[in-house]
Parts: sequence; C-alpha cells; structure tokens
Amino acid sequence: MSTSSSSSSENLFGLKISKDLSGPEQELLAYLKDTRQLDSRMIEAALAERAITGEKLGFILTRSGFIQRRTLVEAILKVSPSGIMGEQHYTSLIPPEVLVRTRTMVVAETGKEILLATMDPERQVRMEIEPLVQGLKLSFVPCNPDQLDNYLSDVQRLEHDSGNLVDRLLRMAMTENCSDVHIMPRHNTYTVMFRHLGVRQLAHEGTLEEYNTLTARIKDLSKMDLAERRIPQDGAFQTEHDGKLVDLRVATIPATNGEAIVIRILDPDRVQPRLEGLGITRVAEWRKGVSRPEGLCLICGPTGSGKTTTLNASVKEMDRFGRAIYTVEDPVEYRIAYTGQVNINPAVGLDFSRAVRAFMRADPDVIVLGEVRDPDTARNAVKAAETGHLVVATLHTGSIFGAVQRLRDLQVPEHELRHLLRTVLVQRLLRVYCTHCKGKGCALCFNSGFAGRTVTSECAYFPGEKEVTDLIEGRGSWPTMVEDAVYKVEQGLTSAEEVERVFGAEAAPALAKLKR
Repeated sequence: MSTSSSSSSENLFGLKISKDLSGPEQELLAYLKDTRQLDSRMIEAALAERAITGEKLGFILTRSGFIQRRTLVEAILKVSPSGIMGEQHYTSLIPPEVLVRTRTMVVAETGKEILLATMDPERQVRMEIEPLVQGLKLSFVPCNPDQLDNYLSDVQRLEHDSGNLVDRLLRMAMTENCSDVHIMPRHNTYTVMFRHLGVRQLAHEGTLEEYNTLTARIKDLSKMDLAERRIPQDGAFQTEHDGKLVDLRVATIPATNGEAIVIRILDPDRVQPRLEGLGITRVAEWRKGVSRPEGLCLICGPTGSGKTTTLNASVKEMDRFGRAIYTVEDPVEYRIAYTGQVNINPAVGLDFSRAVRAFMRADPDVIVLGEVRDPDTARNAVKAAETGHLVVATLHTGSIFGAVQRLRDLQVPEHELRHLLRTVLVQRLLRVYCTHCKGKGCALCFNSGFAGRTVTSECAYFPGEKEVTDLIEGRGSWPTMVEDAVYKVEQGLTSAEEVERVFGAEAAPALAKLKR
C-alpha cells in the first residue's frame, strides 16, 4: 500500500483515505464498529469523503445514513464525553426566553437526558429547567462562551424577527418531530397546522399580511413562480437542523381564499437504519424474502402507512457497497448514500416503467420501485425479477390476499407469480404511549399521551411454488393486521381507542374479544 501523505493513505484501488484522526475520533469509530453499528466499509467510505470535503466525521456518518444522530450523540457520551462540546441542539421543551435568561445552551438530547452548557450557576439553571423537562435527566458539560453567544443570538433571532417566520415555524415543527406543515388561508386570517404522529394540530394563527409574506418566502426558497397562483406547483429546498440536512418538499394548491401550502419534512433520522426499530412483529419473515438474490417482495398499505420508511430501512440494511441498488420514486423522499435514486418526471417521459427498463441496462442487483401503479410497470418489474434481480416494490392494498388480486388487476400472470413472489408485508401505523407518562400526558409528549408510532402489520414469506399457489387459491394463515394491533394493545404499547381510530369498524370484533 502506498502512502500519499502523513495524514492519508490509499486503498488497493488508489482511493485516498484520510487517516488524520484525533484520539477521540478513533475511540468513537472503534466503539461504533465493536457495537456493530458501523462496518469497515462504512468507515472507509466516510474517511474517504472527509479527505475531500474536510467536514466533521459525525456529520458525514449521519448524512450517509450509516447511523442516526441520536446514536452518534449516545456514542460520543459513552466513549469521549468531552467531544460533545462542539454540538448544539434545539428543543421545544425549554422556552427560548428561559434559555436566554439563564444563559444556557442545549448541547444534545437523548431519549433519557438533556445535556446543557451554561455560564450561570448550574444549581440555579437546574431549578428553572428541571420542571420543564419532567422525566428527563439534566446533565451539564463545559461551556464554550463564543458558541453559547452565537446559539443564544440565533434563538433570539428566530423568536422575535418576524422576517424569519418560516425558520421559526420549521424549527418548531422539526423539534416536535412533525411530518407535515399545513398553511391554509381563511377569510380574514390564516392557519398553520402541524401533523404530529399522523394527527393534525393547530400551531399558529396570523394575519393575511403575514400570510402573504410567509408564502412568498416559501415559494422563493422552493424555486417556484411567485406570480403564479392559479395552478398547483411543486418545489423543494433544504435546511440544516441539529447538525443534519433536512429535505423539505413543498406543494401549493389553489384554494378559494388563496394558496394552501403543504410542507413535507423529510428528516433523515426518521428513516430507521434497522428494521427492528419500526415495530414489525414478524420482521424475520420479511427479511427472509429480501435476503434472496432474486424475486419479488411487496410492501402494501394505504397512503401514509409508512411503506416508504420500511422500504428505505430495508435498503439501508442491504450491502450498499457490494450490490448495485437502484430506486425509482415519485418523488425521492429520503436520500440514501451509495444507491442510484431516480425521480420520475412525466414531463420528459420518465415514468416508473421506463426507469426500470433503464435500470436493467445498468448492471443492477436490486431494483426498488416506489409504487407499482400500472400494467406496464408491473410487467417490467416481473421481467426484472425473472432475469435474476431482486425487486422490492410497494402496492396500495390492504391485505396479503389483496396483494395477489391487485397484481391480477395489473395483468401479472399467476403462473409467473408462482416462481417469483417471495414475501408480502402489509402495514399501517399506530401511535404508541409515551414511555414517561404511560399515556397520561406530559410535557415530553405535548400532553397527548403518545410519543412515536409503530407498525402494525401482517407478513408472510413464501419459500416455494407450493406456498404461492396456496396464496393464489385463497389458502394460507398468518396473524392479520388487526390481530397484530390488538396484540400491541395487550402488550400495553397503545390503546384500544387508537386501534379503533386507525381501523374503524374493522377492528370492532377483535376489540370486543379483548374486553371479555
């Protein structure tokens, strides 16, 4: 192996790998590798990227999707607590005026504690902040005065500068882990609503003058035509939040009182790098299917059921270095490093079917389809699976048997399915109780009683033709999605009312048995 400098080396193929690591960085990487959260190839790729960009190692690891931000923070605290000093975090649990008054900065937040840095006496700060974060431990780390001043200036600017209303709303939505921001003009005012855990909640009411300023800024950031208000428009932009880049997808809808705007927040930390984090009860059955070198694996469910999240978590568990993985989506929601991701573009004739045909000429191992919505796409997906590739796709259907019927509707011959179908996962999302208040409501869950969502699902693996034939002919047995939801109620993860909210009358028979 040749050496290009004292701070870098080259691998077998001449790729420059940065070796200029501090002691804490070496300890961090060793810990993440020993705990199997990173492997050698991920570390090599991150170091190669840093040799070019000079960016912080942790930022590269989280941006590439190798680990989540929270995992990085917990690892730093474990191996080198002093390394957390350079971090900063924004939280909705502590009001900005309290941070400013106590001259305190939030450095990081894990599931169990909040780390603070302050220039005031720690005892006094603890007395003010502890009641606001009930259930979380408060810890203090050394304070960098310059960083603290910049942090507090940023907090004050976002809180009081009306010109930064977009920043304030987005920061609030991201710190509260919301998925969407809805901006709706009304007769004399306008309303902002956040979608949190699948349910919309009122967040802000303002004047129409403020609305005009807000929408103009959003459309400008999204590269939309500011003068056009008669037709729908789509756009996107990025922002940095808590040391990570967050993609924001924007859609405008011409309404009677003006343009309604919806901003989808695509936080990369929402894409679990491990399928276990999603709560899929029979996840082993799904893994059996996607471990096969070829065939067809399906994720099914209605819009908003978490299909894309499961799809991306599955891709993240694959060998993204050794296998060529291509995805086509409408649009690409979460960026996954070391895969080829394609946005469909009907304006130039690039649809799902055409993308799959293009992938077939690009030496693929795995082809991921954001949605199979027409017979031509279905035929090309089947053709790709027939020729020795693994195809993972989503369908809009509500059961495993329904997936077969949907494929029939898309003109997929049953005799081809017998050879190709590997596994089918059908899912929806249920809110789960806050671990701190057990559903009673507290500051950490914004008094909703719920903090996070889990997948309720039905899943089956079909190892051979016999099992697929049974499925096609209407035979087969596995726990249904409603049964899985009731099982999660029995485990104390969620409530019967939440199951009824998601499934409606469909859940009534199973819930009636639960009450006996």
